[in-house]
Amino acid sequence: MKVWIPVSLFVIYSFFAARYYVCHIKQVCGGRRSHVEATIRQPAAPITFPLSGAEPMLTDAGHHLLDSLSAQVGEGQILEITGHYYADEDNPTEYADLGLARAEQIKALLSDMVDPHKLRVRSAMQDGQAEGDTVGAVSFRIKDVDIHQAEVFSLGDRKVILFPYGAADKAPNPVIDSYLDKLAEELIRTGRKVIITGHTDNIGSAHKNKLMGLRRAKNIRDYLRKKGVPRKSIITRSKGETEPVATNDTPAGRHQNRRVEIEIQ
Repeated sequence: MKVWIPVSLFVIYSFFAARYYVCHIKQVCGGRRSHVEATIRQPAAPITFPLSGAEPMLTDAGHHLLDSLSAQVGEGQILEITGHYYADEDNPTEYADLGLARAEQIKALLSDMVDPHKLRVRSAMQDGQAEGDTVGAVSFRIKDVDIHQAEVFSLGDRKVILFPYGAADKAPNPVIDSYLDKLAEELIRTGRKVIITGHTDNIGSAHKNKLMGLRRAKNIRDYLRKKGVPRKSIITRSKGETEPVATNDTPAGRHQNRRVEIEIQ
């Protein structure tokens, strides 16, 4: 991937964020003005959030930024959305922190422009304290898919597990195990059911891939069973190679197709 793409996006975002801070927070943009005049004429950061809130507010530059990002995510790449938050902000959302809530809101806006399988969210706490009534609290990074890294990410009402390259079965992995441990606790506590669906790339015969997908699903089932989840609460199935989410012509695409999807009922 060319280095100039993420660098350019960072420079553009930093410019608008700096202008917002100088003009809105410090109110010294373009010389001294009255409070009312500064409030009316202040240029806004492209994407901001209310203090202790997760609903994004976009200027025209913000919409342009999202359009630009969506056009630059290529095959074999993902767009990472980082929601930022401050320790002194309240978190009225259902998410673990306000940064994740903000990132998910931006992800929802981008989902009509970018394949949701290419979107990832994370959060990061900022140093210091929040200033003003709004905060510019989101950043972006386009990066190549890492076929050697395990992932667990949300896709609508489902969770998707991507295994490291070469891992056909559920081998010990901190990322996957941490998610499954929490899932087991939730299923035991609530008594809800879970559907586990295995998917594969198209290497090999359709019949073998159907069996491989089921094997992956059953490996996840067996892990949950060992954690105490009742067998009746788990449904396993396989779609084999029939529902790819990326091209099977590249290693990165095949990596995204070799997955397990988990849906809680």
